[in-house]
Amino acid sequence: MGMKNSTVSLKRILLENFKNVKKGEISLVRKVENGACIVGIYGQNGSGKTAIIEAMSLLKHCLLGYPMDPTITNYFASCINVDSESARLEFEFAIEDVEAETNYKVVYCFTLKKEDSNRNTKLIICNEKISYSSKNKDTATKFVDYVDTDSEAPFVPKSKYDTLIGKDKNKKTALLVAKKMAEANTASFIFSKEMHDAIQFEETNSILERLANYGARELFVIRTASTGRITLNDMPIHISLDHNVDHKSGSLLLPLNRPNTVAPHILQILERTISSLNIVLPQIVPNLKVGLKHLGQELMQNGMPGHIVQMTSSKDGHEFPLAMESDGVKKIISILSLLIDVYNNHSITVAIDELDSGIFEYLLGEILRIISEKGKGQLLFTSHNLRPLETLDKNFIVFTTTNPENRYIRFSGVKTTNNLRDFYYRDIILGEQSEPVYETTNNSEIALAFKIAGGSNGS
Repeated sequence: MGMKNSTVSLKRILLENFKNVKKGEISLVRKVENGACIVGIYGQNGSGKTAIIEAMSLLKHCLLGYPMDPTITNYFASCINVDSESARLEFEFAIEDVEAETNYKVVYCFTLKKEDSNRNTKLIICNEKISYSSKNKDTATKFVDYVDTDSEAPFVPKSKYDTLIGKDKNKKTALLVAKKMAEANTASFIFSKEMHDAIQFEETNSILERLANYGARELFVIRTASTGRITLNDMPIHISLDHNVDHKSGSLLLPLNRPNTVAPHILQILERTISSLNIVLPQIVPNLKVGLKHLGQELMQNGMPGHIVQMTSSKDGHEFPLAMESDGVKKIISILSLLIDVYNNHSITVAIDELDSGIFEYLLGEILRIISEKGKGQLLFTSHNLRPLETLDKNFIVFTTTNPENRYIRFSGVKTTNNLRDFYYRDIILGEQSEPVYETTNNSEIALAFKIAGGSNGS
């Protein structure tokens, strides 16, 4: 059973002992059934906003089934809460299979553990579990665990294992080896190639395949490490291969301060992406367009011909290297194709840390208003700029609290006539919600601390 004509929506995120979140849960809501789903996460510094984006990054990593890059393993190992030996992440999805007229509720969860050996920290993804229920016009199945890797066997429940693997000892051995390899490589076992091969003719596998495809082509996570590269004139540009039902996307990292050599098929995709950007970009930054300057051809390392190109920007008929634009403009260009995808595709989920960084606040609010009113996909973002509180529906805004056991809340008691920005400021001072949203700071103590620090520096 395939799921070619199907959509995936993220419905809920649960974090336990991840970074400074002992427990925190966010549900993702749409105002209208096929409309956009926005989650703007607000709160003071160090209150758990970025934890959601990092959790999304780990979700994407698991769905891809690849080994984790050793350069980031230590960072994610440090994301396990200092008071805990492990962290647990849980994600709920809704999959709508249009052709089969079947809806699935799918929950995927996993645990992060670290092992210290020979002064090296090893991060393990373990206790993975996939549970789901299905519903169509005739029948409904109850919500049960289908694959649970928290066992000595490759996975349980035993009834499911026996159905899929049977008494085949070679398959069992191969799966046990794959499970150990996944642990060693900080990879997902459920989404590994070996697991896929073992259960490829099952309904469960169609669900796993659809989620893997979602992770590879429809889920995008922009961490600050990614947007930070813009300052170094390395621009991540997100490319859409098409806008059809079988939507395909990817990303390229293009150095802006020197020419790049790209393969002919990449050149075609880049030109199509830039053409798409230039429909929207002049409406956001008046008169600005981006281009691709062709500087010739040369042989690539694989012996195939490549095209030498450099990204440019043009305004009022003058063309310059894109590297000369401000970081804010470069950031808008970098994420714009993703925002176009969110606007046009129901099955796209984009998570961006510090979306407001470098973007004029009025423009930020208006872009988010347009996506929330007319878009189709899902956008999660963190921000310090409060302008979106005035342009987005109150259900699209989540606030961090000072309680690590209940880290995320939506405000209650907000009337349609209330300005959510003013309401938030008032709650910081008065604390009228179920949880406090601001750890109080004292201005006179801050001033005294500045004075003492200045004295200790000998100034």
